[in-house]
Amino acid sequence: MKNMLDLDGPLVRALSDLNTLVILNILTALFCIPVITAGASVAAMHYVIMEMFENRGDGAAREFWKRFKENLGNATPVWLILLAAAIFIYVDCRIIMGGQMGLPRAMLVPLYIGAFIEASIAVYAFPLTARFVYSTGATFKNSAILAVANFPRTVLMVLYHVIMPYLLFNVSRLLPLFFLVGISLPAYFSALLYMPVIRKMIGEPEPDEDMPEDGPDGEEFL
Repeated sequence: MKNMLDLDGPLVRALSDLNTLVILNILTALFCIPVITAGASVAAMHYVIMEMFENRGDGAAREFWKRFKENLGNATPVWLILLAAAIFIYVDCRIIMGGQMGLPRAMLVPLYIGAFIEASIAVYAFPLTARFVYSTGATFKNSAILAVANFPRTVLMVLYHVIMPYLLFNVSRLLPLFFLVGISLPAYFSALLYMPVIRKMIGEPEPDEDMPEDGPDGEEFL
């Protein structure tokens, strides 16, 4: 019991992480409101979550704001492309399901596949944008490669981002949790899966080792 209550004990650490996730959820939601800044907001959230796994950082709110500003330039084009694709898929699905144009419902299948492909890219795109300095094209290329190379992880990450918010929002007893951790909790569970991939990319076998100054292929970290 005493060990659990130590400052470095599992209970205190779990409560600290939960507090950080609540703060991140609120900040991410607020900075997503302008819509155009949502990409930078999500990237900043992922950066702070990665710092949680590496036991570093300078306060969740302070670090979030710092990374938000730094990621505006890189994350915004990535986000706008993903948003445009999502709107296109959504509108097409509504048209087919509504039957306005007499299109067969079988045409929904390629749209669902497209939605899964987009989601598979998105779950890697924002962590990569948060951690590395890539061009927009390189971000999508690297995200697609990682999504295919780590397909089982990719499927689980997509499911986290779909099922967890859905349950938290639609189960009345869990609704308060949606507003507290509906965004940050799926990202946290996704990080459990993508952090080993990122550590492998940067040649960091142990979580507590110092990060190199340069990323893969000479790309600098933020």
